[in-house]
Amino acid sequence: MSNPDKPEKPDDTKDVTVYFNGRSKQLNKNSEITFNDAISYAFAQPPTGDNLQFTVQYTKGHSEKPKGSLVEGQSVKAKDGMEFDVTATNRS
Repeated sequence: MSNPDKPEKPDDTKDVTVYFNGRSKQLNKNSEITFNDAISYAFAQPPTGDNLQFTVQYTKGHSEKPKGSLVEGQSVKAKDGMEFDVTATNRS
């Protein structure tokens, strides 16, 4: 039985919780997370610099690709409990 105080959302608008460097973010379950999205969600103030490079790795993704990495221009569909590890390094 549904709760009358909490209207049910249609299935396509449900939110999932995704973690970026340990910080949770609520996203629509149909969201595509891009390389650039992951960086902006992982850092309140993303580091900047001429030789800066980001590495984006994820785990707990969908069954067809439960873990992997993203490079600029790539994206992955959001899944509840998914975890992203985003690191910034200087290229030498």
